[in-house]
Amino acid sequence: MAFARPPAETNAAAQPESTAARPESVLSVGIAVALTAVILYGALTLGLGGFTAFMFGGPIGLLMVGLVFVGTVVLISTVAGFGAGRRRIGAAVCVTALAFVALVTAVFGFGTVPMIWVQPGFDLATLMIAVLCALFLGVFFRSWQSRIAGVIGCAALVAGAVWVTVPEPEPTGPSQAELQSNANFEAYIANGQFPLIADLPGGSLVEVSLNSGPPHTFTETADGGLVEVVIDRQPLVATNPETVPCRYIVDVTAGVVIEETDTLQDYSSWCVFDQGIWRLVNGTGYARMDNGSVITVTSASSAHIRADNGQRPATPDEVFSAWNSVRPMTEIEVREHRDVW
Repeated sequence: MAFARPPAETNAAAQPESTAARPESVLSVGIAVALTAVILYGALTLGLGGFTAFMFGGPIGLLMVGLVFVGTVVLISTVAGFGAGRRRIGAAVCVTALAFVALVTAVFGFGTVPMIWVQPGFDLATLMIAVLCALFLGVFFRSWQSRIAGVIGCAALVAGAVWVTVPEPEPTGPSQAELQSNANFEAYIANGQFPLIADLPGGSLVEVSLNSGPPHTFTETADGGLVEVVIDRQPLVATNPETVPCRYIVDVTAGVVIEETDTLQDYSSWCVFDQGIWRLVNGTGYARMDNGSVITVTSASSAHIRADNGQRPATPDEVFSAWNSVRPMTEIEVREHRDVW
């Protein structure tokens, strides 16, 4: 009787080693992830350049981004083969696509144009995306350590995307600038050096100006005349201090030439000095020194007159009445004109 010969046993161990996948190790996977991070950082940097070129140069920027994307996939698949023993093209595509999507999210989330203006925080975006996406590569390896690292990287990317895309709540309280402005104003109130106004019967305070030089106030009389009151607590210094008040009220636009060496006689054509008070010869201006400050009351110039509201320059009688009614603004009046401080 003939017996069939049993088939030869297959010995897996006898197969050539070149046909089996090289086993993974923590070291090889770690090196692959580190190299992937370096590759992604360079790719994202070039990608930002392509994005900027697209914004200002058109299609050439998109071509640059496409070439960078393909090159990155090839490099990462090669590096992944070092850790897994064979190329991981699908993994390389996923990681590269995730990195570029994260970069676009960061660009629009931070609202910044790459390489032109950097909002605080965006300067680290490229580096963080590269590292986290490289960690995400770990989910494509077999070791549980690499997969945990990949999950952590993916979770961090999602958290970062939420952080940069969710709008910040509108502040409910005053801003820092408003707080500082309020503090400055209260310090001004505590100082007590308020502007002066003309307290005329039937008159009204129409303007307080602090924009240039000493404080100016404008009071409209009951009949529409406009009076300007100024107090300069840091007056100009002249060779002859006794001429300073007249220098404040004389109309330099009328051809008056003011010199440092002027004397009282030099101003006799424009000002009259009597008992410590300077008065314009036409009666439309008064000035005096008061504890080192210069106080002036004049008929307002045409630059401040609003004829459409019935205003006009104050007459000499109105200016004289205003001169005799000058007083400091009260705290209530200062607070009513808070917007000029």
